[in-house]
Parts: sequence; structure tokens; C-alpha cells
Amino acid sequence: MKTEAFLFAGVAGFFLVTGLGYGLWSREPAGTAALAVSCLMALLVCGFCTVNHRKRGARPEDHQEAEVRERAGGLGFFPPRSGYPPLAGLAVALTALGVVFGLWLFVIGVGLLVAGVAGMAMEFAGRS
Repeated sequence: MKTEAFLFAGVAGFFLVTGLGYGLWSREPAGTAALAVSCLMALLVCGFCTVNHRKRGARPEDHQEAEVRERAGGLGFFPPRSGYPPLAGLAVALTALGVVFGLWLFVIGVGLLVAGVAGMAMEFAGRS
């Protein structure tokens, strides 16, 4: 993950320099905001990769002399079934309809969306 962290740090640096230059010369807020958000998203991925590298250490892919068989083993846990993805899909639909039909439907959709996303994230949190 160290290589990926450096890669996304470079992408974030590019968006930062580009965003500063664009903001100073164009004085156009939409493009400047888009470049700032792009920089923040790249920093988010960079931070995730850095934390993962510190927590789990180097992977076989990080070594020049690594063999393919060194990566063999379990891939992780994939849940067999869950009711939370349909709930999240329904919530997104209600939230989108709430934009059109009213705040009350939007609020219900956001509440269901929070419940669906939190349920997906925490349903199998005890498994590793």
C-alpha cells in the first residue's frame, strides 16, 4: 500500500497546485471547488492506503523479489446475504424523489439511507 499512498499523494499534490493556479488566475468558483474536492478525495485515498500500510505492513506486491505464490491464501469474508443493500437502494430512491416532491420525503429517505449504510458497514463488523 505504500506505493499506492505515494501515487495518490502525487495526485493530490497535482490537484492542489492546479487548483491554486486555477483559482488565482480564473477567479471562477465552480472549477476551483471541483479541483479542491478532487484534492481532498485523493488525500482521503492516500490516507487510507497509509493507514492500511502501517496497520498490516508490507504486502508481497511491495517487494521486487516476490513470487506469485506468496500472495496465496484466503481473500477475506464475503457475506452470503443481507437485507441492507435493498434498504439502501430504496433509501436512495426516496431521497431522490424527496428532492422533487418535498422535504418530508427527503428526510425519510436520508434517515433510511443512514440506517442502510450503517447496517451494511456494521453487520459483520465482528468478523475479520
